[in-house]
Amino acid sequence: MASQNSSVVLLITGLVLICFASCSSATTTMLAGSGHPAVDFEAILLRRLSFNNTATQNVSDIEHVGVAQVVETIGYLFASPHTLNQTFDKVPELQYHAFWEVVESAKALEVLSTHELPAHIDAMTARVAQLPTHLCWPVLRRIVLAALMHHRLQHGPLSTDASTAVVRLCVQFFQLHRTAAARKGIIDFFHISKAGGTTFCQLAKLNGCRTQSFAARRNCLIREFDDVPRWVNNSLHNHLAPRGLRTPWFANWGTKQRNPVSCQIRKRFMLRRHFNIYANEFTVYGAQRVPRNAHVCPGHLNVLQLRHPHLRLRSHLMWVWALYDHTFREQAPAFFPTHGLPHWRSLLPAATDNYYVRSLLGESVYFLPGDNLTQAHLSAARLAMTMFDVLLLLEQPSMNEVLYEMAIGWGLGFGAVHARTSTQVHEVGRQGLPEAEEWQQLLKRNALDLELYRFGSLLALLDALVFDVAKESGLGSGYSAVGSEGGGDVAVVAGPRAVKPGDDEQWELSRGGGGGDGGGDGGSGPAARRGTCGFVSAHEGDQALPSWVVV
Repeated sequence: MASQNSSVVLLITGLVLICFASCSSATTTMLAGSGHPAVDFEAILLRRLSFNNTATQNVSDIEHVGVAQVVETIGYLFASPHTLNQTFDKVPELQYHAFWEVVESAKALEVLSTHELPAHIDAMTARVAQLPTHLCWPVLRRIVLAALMHHRLQHGPLSTDASTAVVRLCVQFFQLHRTAAARKGIIDFFHISKAGGTTFCQLAKLNGCRTQSFAARRNCLIREFDDVPRWVNNSLHNHLAPRGLRTPWFANWGTKQRNPVSCQIRKRFMLRRHFNIYANEFTVYGAQRVPRNAHVCPGHLNVLQLRHPHLRLRSHLMWVWALYDHTFREQAPAFFPTHGLPHWRSLLPAATDNYYVRSLLGESVYFLPGDNLTQAHLSAARLAMTMFDVLLLLEQPSMNEVLYEMAIGWGLGFGAVHARTSTQVHEVGRQGLPEAEEWQQLLKRNALDLELYRFGSLLALLDALVFDVAKESGLGSGYSAVGSEGGGDVAVVAGPRAVKPGDDEQWELSRGGGGGDGGGDGGSGPAARRGTCGFVSAHEGDQALPSWVVV
């Protein structure tokens, strides 16, 4: 089991030795007779299949994912078009006949011989190029990449011609994604609590995005949308509260349903105010009565960031304990007659019971009693995850660097930056964690979330293949880690202290040490050039909104 205090590294074992021994460590080769470099898909695939296995020297931190799980994930993706239709009402990709044509072509890769492969892939590329450009096609993209990986596992290394054809296909998917992101014009960030959402919101600010507020207590939320998280059981909180105490904002689980705000209203609200990013820290939209109505907004660039569920859960419990300590001071112990497992599960019904699955399936599942989730809910949550345009992994900064630049269009990414929490929060929060035996029981009760995280990690890997190819094909716009834009290794959190519950957090780039390297670019350096919000800002300079903007 992964260490609770260290980054969890996802390592796909066996593949390198069994399937990829012939792969070059370089990522480019030379086109025969041309003298021009060509992108080496084989090398990119090898690199991503063993991604970040050097991020920690502690082997106990490595969580192994074997070939069997990769094949299982591929199987889920192959079946996803039909199961999506059976599970959810609003999956826009499935409404297009061309989607089904490309899916069938992808499945046919399994039986093709080596010499048939390049022409077949080029035919798929031509069909992908004809797809409507208002969608990013994340479901289709992942199915196709899964089919290519499946062929690679079965038949060995691709020929030079086939590899070149795959590069053309990946570039086409990237161009489709970039065009659609520009047409969407809005980043819709699905903020799973305690999974790095504060950092994402502050990086949006550094990249020139605009929203209602970047203050830490707002976290890119739009007040009118009512997307605030529902954490603490309101009835239990009130039962435990001493007389005369006000009810805090976070004691809102079970009080009311979210105000229904449609995707159309959200889009018009954002466009009229010239906002281009907002966060949703509750559940996906719809599904107040049945999960079949759960959906994302197809007119938005939908971004989801994942963190290992054990680390997310630990952080959540520590933060809520610290919130009570900060809010109620000497009266805080009244809310914790015990900090054992039963009390935590009663106090945080959703956050302690497969929070990812509940969040991805809407309010009807979010408010289900504990232990009511099944494998059917896990399967549905997997499908819901495939509909997000961009998937990020908090524990994989090197992968995120590519995704920030190539999937969102940002020039500044994490680097060494994390949302900083004060030492006091950690010291106080640790006091509230269950004892070791009960903690292990709690982790077992969140097994569905762990399976979902593993699935999402492999989806992110498939995405990274496409965006890696596009970047190495010369289609990137430039990227810098935040630390390299300033005078130090990390971004600076403004103010005299690190973040505590209730604080506002304002980030800025460090500008110490005499103002840079003396190059005298007159404000045209990397940081000065990053004045937009990535791909979604492409049409903001237009005199009038294009008639085709998706509303």
